[in-house]
Amino acid sequence: MEQGSGELTSRPEPSDDILWKQYALHVDLYKFYMDLALRFNIFYYAVTGAILSYYFARADVPWMKWTLGFPCLMSLAFATVFIFGATRIEVVRDELFSIRDKLGLETAPEYKVLTLMLSVCAAMFVLVTLGLCYMMLFLGVPPASTVKP
Repeated sequence: MEQGSGELTSRPEPSDDILWKQYALHVDLYKFYMDLALRFNIFYYAVTGAILSYYFARADVPWMKWTLGFPCLMSLAFATVFIFGATRIEVVRDELFSIRDKLGLETAPEYKVLTLMLSVCAAMFVLVTLGLCYMMLFLGVPPASTVKP
């Protein structure tokens, strides 16, 4: 087919070597995304826990509740990234399974596990956001008798 004549040109079938390289790249990306999601969660919960600890240690200070704003924003940002990632994985999964079939392999990494992990983490981020916003907006300063010096 000629290029520019309005018809699509057909691509040559990739060699097995190229298919193996693509397959290895997808498997490495899968491992990287799982590791990155885990690291995001560790970072997020460590920072949020530290801020909450600081907040409860100084809850008698009236403006202290606004320190919860940062983990709220971080929660929403991470939830957005994780939801975006979960909605885009199907294309990569389909390509990986197509390569698997062309190579005659029995199995391939199941990207739906990553989709589920990202979705659950995003839901947890949203729940934490709701809890933090509730604390920030509706809980007042605890009475002085409950706050230890």
